[in-house]
Amino acid sequence: MPRRTYPRPDYRHAEAAGRVLVRHATRTGLQVDLPVPIELIIEQTYGLEILWGHVPEPSGSLILGALAPRHRRIVLNERRQPLFERYMGPERFTLAHELGHWIYDADNPAQLALGLEGGDQELYCHYRGSPELSEESRIREMNANKFAAHVLLPEDLVRRAEIGEVLQDLPGTAMRWQVSLTALRIRLQELGVSPARTAAKMPLG
Repeated sequence: MPRRTYPRPDYRHAEAAGRVLVRHATRTGLQVDLPVPIELIIEQTYGLEILWGHVPEPSGSLILGALAPRHRRIVLNERRQPLFERYMGPERFTLAHELGHWIYDADNPAQLALGLEGGDQELYCHYRGSPELSEESRIREMNANKFAAHVLLPEDLVRRAEIGEVLQDLPGTAMRWQVSLTALRIRLQELGVSPARTAAKMPLG
C-alpha cells in the first residue's frame, strides 16, 4: 500500500535528515561536515544516479529537476544548467529536494512510481505555482523542501560553527557551505539565530 502523504512536522524532517547523514557516515566511515556532501550521499549511500537530461516544463514554469523512481535516477534539467552555473545553491538544493522525494515518497516497493497512474510517466516533477497542483502534490513538495533544508544545514552542524563569524559574513558562509544566501538566512531564522537576536544578547558597555 502506498505511503500516506501528510505535512510532516519539523522534528520529523530533522529526524529523517539525521538518519540520512548517519547512514552515510556509517557506510563511508567519514564524518559528515559542512558543506554536506549531497552528491556522494545520493550516489554512494542511496545508489541513485544523477544526470542531466530533458525535463518537461509547462509554459512559463521553472522546473530544476525531477525524480525517475523506477530508474533510481535524479534528473537535473539541462535547460536550467546556466542557472545552476551562475548561482550557488540551486543545484545542491534540487538534489536534496529530490532525495527527499525518494525517501518520503518512493523508497518503497509499493511506491516506485509515487502513486502515479500508469507506467508511462517516468519523471516525477511539479511546478509549485501550477494551478493544477493537487493538495497531495503540494504537501509532497513542501515536505521535500523542508527535508532539503535540514539535510543541507543540519542543526547540530550549524550550531557547532562559530555563529558570530557566520553572522559577520553571511555571503562567505553561504559560499563555504555551498548553499544559497537565502537558504542560509531562512535556516538561521528557523534555528532562532539572527543578527538582531545575537546583538540583543550582547552586554552593553
